[in-house]
Amino acid sequence: MTSSRNAHVFLWAVPRSLSTAFTRSMESIDNVAIYYEPYGCADHYGPEGRLFSMDNSPAELEYTYDKVKASLEDKSLENKCVFVKDMGYAVHKRYDKIAKGYKHSFLIRHPIKSFLSFYNGIASAGEEDVDGILASYLSDDLGYKELWELYCYIENENGKKPFVVNSEDLLNDPQQVLKQYCEAVGFEYNDGLLNWDSKPKVKWNMAQAVWDLEPIYNWFSNSLTAGGFKKGLSKPLPSIEELPKIVQECVRKSMPYYEKLNACC
Repeated sequence: MTSSRNAHVFLWAVPRSLSTAFTRSMESIDNVAIYYEPYGCADHYGPEGRLFSMDNSPAELEYTYDKVKASLEDKSLENKCVFVKDMGYAVHKRYDKIAKGYKHSFLIRHPIKSFLSFYNGIASAGEEDVDGILASYLSDDLGYKELWELYCYIENENGKKPFVVNSEDLLNDPQQVLKQYCEAVGFEYNDGLLNWDSKPKVKWNMAQAVWDLEPIYNWFSNSLTAGGFKKGLSKPLPSIEELPKIVQECVRKSMPYYEKLNACC
């Protein structure tokens, strides 16, 4: 196990939960290596992935689950802080593939905001079958159920509750939440975590397939250039009745698991 000075940390999330902005924040951790969704890439675009054989889907042949695990356990990382942002659903029923020697943390967002953001990102790209594309990217249980089950697995394995961040709390008081987060996972807090510009402070370890989708859907361009976390950025929830039907369905199925995770914050 690494020392607290060189902590190795997973942040498990659901799509559109401000996790990319959180990753930008972590660039200010001293001596940090950042990995962006390596298991998510294996789940989507690797040889074992759900989208690997679909027409027009990018392929990442090196992103097998075993290779991802081995890369995150590589001895070259022993003297660095490591931050891995990934999707909880990507390791569902593959818990044996999770890299050892890491602390685990979780990031959640209200399902109305996360699913609506996902839907709007696809719609803004001019796609005709927005519902179909959304369904193809979502996991079988939509992300929240898998995230809750992963939380329970980690708690059972480690004998203590992992740290959970609600993105609304992060937006309402970023300094306080990030201080608490760093203390929980073993990183050293500094005020640089609150701000960033368009130029990354650290090169991310990230599959080309993920970058290639950015010009189409703008999944994270706002997070990359937003400038940082500023207190009070949280916005009110829209009414569920105002949402597209598929978003309403996703929200209703996900709310019980969101509420369980939120109770752990």
